[in-house]
Amino acid sequence: MHKSCPRSEVGKSLEPEVHIVDRYMQLVKKCFTMTNVMLEGGKEIDLLAVNPISGEKYHIEVRVATGRGFALRLIDSQTKSGRKHRRGMDTLNEIKFVHPTVVSAVREIFGGGEYRKVLVVWDVEDSKVIEQAKSLYSIEIWKISSIISELTQEVKTKPYRNDVLRTIQLISKKANLVS
Repeated sequence: MHKSCPRSEVGKSLEPEVHIVDRYMQLVKKCFTMTNVMLEGGKEIDLLAVNPISGEKYHIEVRVATGRGFALRLIDSQTKSGRKHRRGMDTLNEIKFVHPTVVSAVREIFGGGEYRKVLVVWDVEDSKVIEQAKSLYSIEIWKISSIISELTQEVKTKPYRNDVLRTIQLISKKANLVS
């Protein structure tokens, strides 16, 4: 019996932050990407990327919240009723990176071998979280603000029809006029 391959929801619109990271991986990191990979049990992978020249592979999850109170921490906190806030590396690693359904799908798509695990966030509780995420979970933490800065430099004034890239260009142009 043929096992069905995880599928990417091509027609599904991306969350803006995933779209930004997707374009960053394509334009800055020179990768082919696959977004919104739907898995069994309601699981989803935000982004898989492969650099065809270096062979580097990435499993990227984007957890960006701009509201107050969401900064990535090492150990998750809980509500009074015991529900996790899902802002701790321990919880995010468990549900986004090492869940058996996710690991199996990533291996199937990448064909085995090593790959980098990346979590993109707005902010971290303290800088030690970045180092500890790498040493404890082998997960790199990237900040969306750095990604936007690098992407802004890459797109500058090139003529893009992509809504997200064009918005970044317009905001960048406005920022240059103000400063």
